[in-house]
Amino acid sequence: MKCWASLSTQVESTHSIYHRITEQINTVLCAHVVHPDTIIIAYLCWTGLVLNLLILSPHRDDAAFSLTISIAHWLAVGHRVTVLNIFTRSLYAPYSDADTVHDNDRLTYVSAMRKKEDESFTRCLPGLAMVDLNLKDAPIRLRCETDIVCDMDSDPNDTALPKIRKAISSQMDSVHSTHALVIPIALGRHVDHRVVRDAALSFSDKLPTAFYEDLPYAARTDVREDLTRFREDASTRLRQQLHPSLVYSTLDHSAAFKLKTATLYASQIDEELADTIARFSHRYQDSNNQGDEQRGGERLWVNDLWLAQASANNLSVIQPDKEATPLP
Repeated sequence: MKCWASLSTQVESTHSIYHRITEQINTVLCAHVVHPDTIIIAYLCWTGLVLNLLILSPHRDDAAFSLTISIAHWLAVGHRVTVLNIFTRSLYAPYSDADTVHDNDRLTYVSAMRKKEDESFTRCLPGLAMVDLNLKDAPIRLRCETDIVCDMDSDPNDTALPKIRKAISSQMDSVHSTHALVIPIALGRHVDHRVVRDAALSFSDKLPTAFYEDLPYAARTDVREDLTRFREDASTRLRQQLHPSLVYSTLDHSAAFKLKTATLYASQIDEELADTIARFSHRYQDSNNQGDEQRGGERLWVNDLWLAQASANNLSVIQPDKEATPLP
């Protein structure tokens, strides 16, 4: 498949390391009591060659819209990436035929449709894992209209908060325990995005953490205030200084690849919005590849723990512009 072909050459170095270590371990595992893969993965994690990254995606499309380039890069350099989809039960599919379905069947129909879109996305990024929390999105959970979800205040008593925290804790305690966390900033102030962010904030003082710019909201000029407010809150309330950090594409024609993956979510966006999402990556061109207009990046806002590991583990590079422009 084309998506896989574009990534396959990027993982050769990781594969060579893997096979070299396999040969070494097999020479000492005469009894084969422990499977070599178990020791290999432990070794790679211990040496910092492999990290387990957990991405929190409020809805099924958010990680794809905001982090396709980053996910492709992290997989290409050998890290494990898991997307935790939070609010996967939904009635929202404005560009689909959901209106033709009986009201009693709409929740099941739309939720299944959106899951299929996610499955198409994962096929474009071999190795990407997804876990669904199966919570109801805001219009169902909070019994509100879809046109006010970006105008509502988040409720500290929202029943979703403890469930999200429990899910993150479970990932941290799993066999492939989480080494780093990737969280939405909640640009655009969608209440579900804010709930996910707020639920995860308490983990950011323990883990390397990156906050991503939510697309398509980040493409709007009116979200600059959201970003400024969040950076101020992080500095005061969380006592963390966030640093702008960039993930450059390891793929050729990355904007085209991002457009391809965005259009997989055809129930959620039209072609114009998919193009806006793809072109947003042009804002963060790699200065070493200025001649290639098809190659872009994505920006994260990272804490000190992430920054300390970013270079050695090929996670991201600090944005050289001290003013952190361009802003959304």
